[in-house]
Amino acid sequence: MLMSIILGLAIVFSSFRLMPPEKYEVEISSSTVQWTGYHIAKSYAHTGKITIKSGTLEVENGDLVSGEIVIDMSTITDEDLTKEKDNAKLVKHLKSEDFFYASEYPESILTITKVKKAEGDTYNVSGDITIRGITESIEFKAKKHSHSDGSVKYSASLKVDRTKHEVMYGWSLENVMLGNTFNLEVELVANKAVN
Repeated sequence: MLMSIILGLAIVFSSFRLMPPEKYEVEISSSTVQWTGYHIAKSYAHTGKITIKSGTLEVENGDLVSGEIVIDMSTITDEDLTKEKDNAKLVKHLKSEDFFYASEYPESILTITKVKKAEGDTYNVSGDITIRGITESIEFKAKKHSHSDGSVKYSASLKVDRTKHEVMYGWSLENVMLGNTFNLEVELVANKAVN
């Protein structure tokens, strides 16, 4: 009798461990990607937003375990230049072959491959980021802000080396004056996927 109970409990606990992670779909209207790029010589920064095209997160026992975010590079905007002409010029330049080449590479993809829980609701995240068709590994920290059966909310700050993705303004002196890294501040709200 005792052996039957132990065997039964072992089967129950084993089934819990084998349950797949829960999938959440990113809510586009509530999620944001904020970019910031730096001009070293002139000591200023440009900043703006890029729209998320689609995304999924996988959560296990309330913790992030994996995910993929697809960003629509054709939607890049600038928010610091108030003059319409200057703003449009910069955005056009960012979308051009000099930088993100949005017409040829319309999507950038962040794939989360490994997550290790740190202190509290903070996670050390490893993954791959693809920009201009070039995939490089990346590590960053993410934070969980809320979790329920119906939704989750996370934020993350990424530092991306543009030179590894050939986001280069030619090889001119002007390019050398730009910071080699740019920042992405990501806020994600995701709803539990309907099976």
